This record gives sequence, structure tokens and C-alpha cells, in this order.
Amino acid sequence: MPWSVSGKVGVITGASCGLGHAITKRLGAQHQMKLACVSRRELTIDLPEGCRGFKADIQSSAECDQLLKLVRKEMGGVAVLVNCAGVTQNKIHAMSSDADYDLVMNTNVRGAFNVTRAALRHGGLLQAGEGSVVHIGSTVGLTGNKGQVLYAASKAALSAASKSWAKEYGAKNIRFNVVAPGLMEGGGMGETLSEAQREEWRRNCPLGRLATVDDVADMVVAVLLSSYVNGQTIAVDGGAN
Repeated sequence: MPWSVSGKVGVITGASCGLGHAITKRLGAQHQMKLACVSRRELTIDLPEGCRGFKADIQSSAECDQLLKLVRKEMGGVAVLVNCAGVTQNKIHAMSSDADYDLVMNTNVRGAFNVTRAALRHGGLLQAGEGSVVHIGSTVGLTGNKGQVLYAASKAALSAASKSWAKEYGAKNIRFNVVAPGLMEGGGMGETLSEAQREEWRRNCPLGRLATVDDVADMVVAVLLSSYVNGQTIAVDGGAN
């Protein structure tokens, strides 16, 4: 039986991006969740009733701790976390710099670690009775890709960490999973590639198209609500991999 999240409190990072907004609309409007929607910048998107915008840099553990304490105080204990914040990069590894490494790893890995730890320590996730966490990964984290060494490593880290989180917190009935899109219209890696590269993907994909943010958001919600999926990385790539 799907888990009911109606009235529960959730946190979504990267809420201003296309995918984050799509997830927010589903959980807030369709499932009546109370959502803390987090972005580095002031949110300018329309939020469903009961949802609030918060500004925070998830690369800072102190800001994440403050954020989750505030959410718990003002909205209630957190039962759901969706980590949608991330950056992509296309660069041959020999040409990459320390700054490239810091940007990708600090955003995609440190950021996810910071907000997850803060939710466990300060957000009430451990006391929720049941909880669900979904990180947005990438099929590149499963297959690798030329010119995306750092990006692939950062997304693979989320898959490996989620397996460990699942083992650490399964006894608390908290599930950890990764939803891994392939190329996606309206966000993510698909926005960084040329039209020729996107057309190559379409030719290699059995469904003949890129994913939409709605395709991926639907899977995120399905995984969040599943009461027995835990420690998994689920590809949303139309069968391309």
C-alpha cells in the first residue's frame, strides 16, 4: 500500500529548477504536503498552498543545520526529503581544475550529505516514525560518460551513499533511494549539450525522445510513496542504458 504523505512536512532542495518545481507541485498540490522549498536564491515561482520558500546554501553545513532547525520549529518535523539541487559539467578530465572539482563535489555530494545529516540531526526525520528520502542522481553515475568524470563521480557517490543510508536507517523505517534521469528536457544534463548530441540520444533511446521533467517527477513521487523500495537507484532513461 502506498505511504500517505498528506499533511506531512517535506524539504525539497533545488526547488527553483524545472524538476524541483514539478516535484513541488505534485507533492504540495496533489498530495497536500507542507513543503519547505529551498534554493540559493529567493524563490520567484508560485508555490502550492501550505508550502514555503527558504533561502540556503547547502554547501554550508551550518546553513543546513539552521535551515532544518527552522523548518522543524515553524512547520513541524520532517518526514520527506528530496535533494534536487545539483550542477552539471562537461569537460575532459585533463582540462579540469581544482575549482571544477570543488564546484561539482561540493554541490552534488557535500550539499546532499549536509542536508541529509541536518534532516536526521535537527529536522525530526529520525523521530518521524516513517520517512522517505530521494536524491536526484543521473544515469551517468551508473554508466560513466566521456567528458563527465567529475559529474559521474558525484552522482555515483549518491547511489553508493544511499545504499549505506538505507542500511543505517532502515530499522527506523526511513528509506533512501536515488532517481537517476538520463537526458531531460527542461533541466539537468540535457540543457548543457548541443542539439546534435541531443539528437544522438534520441536515436539511441528506444522511446525516441528525451525525458520530460514530468516523467522524472512522477518517478520521484512514486519512489517516495513506495513503502518497500529502499537503497535503490532507479533509472528514468527510456531504456537508453
